[in-house]
Amino acid sequence: MPTGDSFVRDRCRGDMIALLDVGGEGRYATAMNLNPSAEKTLGPDKGRPIPNRIDERAEDIPLPDSSVKAIVVERTPLRNEAIDELARVATNDATLVFRHPVDEHSDPHARVIEQINGEVEIDQLEFDDQMVQQLTIRLGAG
Repeated sequence: MPTGDSFVRDRCRGDMIALLDVGGEGRYATAMNLNPSAEKTLGPDKGRPIPNRIDERAEDIPLPDSSVKAIVVERTPLRNEAIDELARVATNDATLVFRHPVDEHSDPHARVIEQINGEVEIDQLEFDDQMVQQLTIRLGAG
Protein backbone atom coordinates (compact mmCIF):
# COMPACT_ATOMS: atom_id res chain seq x y z
CA MET A 1 0.00 0.00 0.00
CA PRO A 2 1.50 3.37 -0.95
CA THR A 3 2.09 5.95 1.74
CA GLY A 4 3.14 9.55 1.94
CA ASP A 5 2.15 12.60 -0.09
CA SER A 6 1.12 10.86 -3.33
CA PHE A 7 -1.15 8.46 -1.42
CA VAL A 8 -2.83 11.34 0.41
CA ARG A 9 -3.29 13.35 -2.80
CA ASP A 10 -4.68 10.36 -4.72
CA ARG A 11 -6.98 9.26 -1.89
CA CYS A 12 -8.27 12.74 -1.00
CA ARG A 13 -8.65 14.35 -4.41
CA GLY A 14 -11.85 16.31 -3.87
CA ASP A 15 -13.31 13.64 -1.59
CA MET A 16 -14.19 13.79 2.06
CA ILE A 17 -12.52 11.33 4.37
CA ALA A 18 -15.19 9.46 6.33
CA LEU A 19 -12.95 8.46 9.27
CA LEU A 20 -9.47 9.53 10.35
CA ASP A 21 -7.89 7.44 13.12
CA VAL A 22 -5.10 9.48 14.69
CA GLY A 23 -2.33 7.11 15.73
CA GLY A 24 -4.40 4.32 14.19
CA GLU A 25 -3.02 0.95 13.24
CA GLY A 26 -6.01 -0.49 11.40
CA ARG A 27 -8.59 -1.08 14.15
CA TYR A 28 -11.32 0.47 11.95
CA ALA A 29 -11.41 -1.14 8.50
CA THR A 30 -12.54 1.97 6.60
CA ALA A 31 -10.35 4.50 8.43
CA MET A 32 -7.42 6.44 7.12
CA ASN A 33 -4.70 5.87 9.75
CA LEU A 34 -2.53 8.88 10.60
CA ASN A 35 0.64 7.34 12.00
CA PRO A 36 4.36 8.11 11.60
CA SER A 37 5.14 4.43 12.19
CA ALA A 38 4.87 2.13 9.17
CA GLU A 39 4.21 -1.02 11.20
CA LYS A 40 1.70 -2.07 13.82
CA THR A 41 3.11 -1.96 17.35
CA LEU A 42 0.44 -3.92 19.26
CA GLY A 43 -1.43 -7.20 19.19
CA PRO A 44 -1.05 -10.32 17.09
CA ASP A 45 -0.33 -8.29 13.93
CA LYS A 46 2.64 -6.50 15.50
CA GLY A 47 5.23 -5.76 12.82
CA ARG A 48 2.77 -5.89 9.90
CA PRO A 49 2.20 -2.80 7.73
CA ILE A 50 -0.48 -0.33 8.84
CA PRO A 51 -3.23 -0.20 6.18
CA ASN A 52 -4.50 3.07 4.66
CA ARG A 53 -1.64 4.89 6.36
CA ILE A 54 -0.91 8.60 6.18
CA ASP A 55 2.72 9.07 7.20
CA GLU A 56 2.57 12.04 9.54
CA ARG A 57 1.88 13.19 13.08
CA ALA A 58 -1.24 14.94 14.39
CA GLU A 59 0.62 18.24 14.67
CA ASP A 60 0.97 18.44 10.87
CA ILE A 61 -1.92 16.63 9.16
CA PRO A 62 -1.40 16.66 5.37
CA LEU A 63 -5.09 17.04 4.54
CA PRO A 64 -7.14 19.99 3.30
CA ASP A 65 -9.21 22.14 5.63
CA SER A 66 -12.69 20.74 6.40
CA SER A 67 -12.00 17.36 4.76
CA VAL A 68 -12.77 14.81 7.53
CA LYS A 69 -16.27 13.78 8.72
CA ALA A 70 -15.22 11.79 11.81
CA ILE A 71 -12.01 11.67 13.84
CA VAL A 72 -10.98 9.14 16.48
CA VAL A 73 -8.07 9.76 18.84
CA GLU A 74 -7.27 6.90 21.24
CA ARG A 75 -4.41 7.16 23.74
CA THR A 76 -2.47 9.52 21.48
CA PRO A 77 -0.79 12.57 23.04
CA LEU A 78 -2.91 15.72 22.78
CA ARG A 79 -0.57 18.63 22.17
CA ASN A 80 -2.12 22.05 21.46
CA GLU A 81 -0.82 21.99 17.88
CA ALA A 82 -2.47 18.61 17.30
CA ILE A 83 -5.80 19.83 18.68
CA ASP A 84 -5.64 22.85 16.35
CA GLU A 85 -4.91 20.56 13.38
CA LEU A 86 -7.82 18.26 14.23
CA ALA A 87 -10.15 21.26 14.33
CA ARG A 88 -8.76 22.48 11.00
CA VAL A 89 -9.36 19.24 9.07
CA ALA A 90 -12.78 18.51 10.63
CA THR A 91 -15.84 19.43 8.59
CA ASN A 92 -18.35 21.87 10.09
CA ASP A 93 -20.58 18.93 11.05
CA ALA A 94 -17.86 16.44 12.06
CA THR A 95 -17.84 14.18 15.10
CA LEU A 96 -14.61 13.88 17.08
CA VAL A 97 -14.09 11.09 19.62
CA PHE A 98 -11.21 11.13 22.11
CA ARG A 99 -10.44 8.16 24.40
CA HIS A 100 -7.73 8.45 27.02
CA PRO A 101 -7.02 6.70 30.32
CA VAL A 102 -8.90 8.03 33.33
CA ASP A 103 -6.68 10.22 35.48
CA GLU A 104 -8.00 11.13 38.93
CA HIS A 105 -5.66 14.13 39.13
CA SER A 106 -6.43 15.86 35.83
CA ASP A 107 -8.90 15.87 32.96
CA PRO A 108 -7.21 14.35 29.89
CA HIS A 109 -9.53 16.33 27.60
CA ALA A 110 -9.76 19.77 29.26
CA ARG A 111 -7.63 21.48 26.58
CA VAL A 112 -9.64 19.84 23.79
CA ILE A 113 -12.89 21.23 25.20
CA GLU A 114 -11.28 24.69 25.48
CA GLN A 115 -10.00 24.64 21.89
CA ILE A 116 -12.78 22.92 19.94
CA ASN A 117 -16.33 24.25 20.14
CA GLY A 118 -19.25 21.88 19.75
CA GLU A 119 -21.77 19.75 21.59
CA VAL A 120 -19.81 17.87 24.27
CA GLU A 121 -20.55 14.46 25.79
CA ILE A 122 -18.25 12.84 28.36
CA ASP A 123 -18.44 9.21 29.45
CA GLN A 124 -16.25 6.74 31.29
CA LEU A 125 -16.09 3.25 29.84
CA GLU A 126 -13.95 0.17 29.65
CA PHE A 127 -12.01 0.03 26.41
CA ASP A 128 -9.50 -2.72 25.66
CA ASP A 129 -9.58 -3.76 29.36
CA GLN A 130 -8.79 -0.23 30.55
CA MET A 131 -10.98 2.51 32.02
CA VAL A 132 -10.99 5.49 29.70
CA GLN A 133 -12.69 8.82 29.52
CA GLN A 134 -14.47 9.21 26.20
CA LEU A 135 -15.05 12.74 24.98
CA THR A 136 -17.35 13.15 22.00
CA ILE A 137 -17.60 16.55 20.32
CA ARG A 138 -20.21 17.11 17.62
CA LEU A 139 -19.49 20.19 15.58
CA GLY A 140 -22.35 22.24 14.20
CA ALA A 141 -24.84 20.56 16.59
CA GLY A 142 -27.49 22.58 18.31
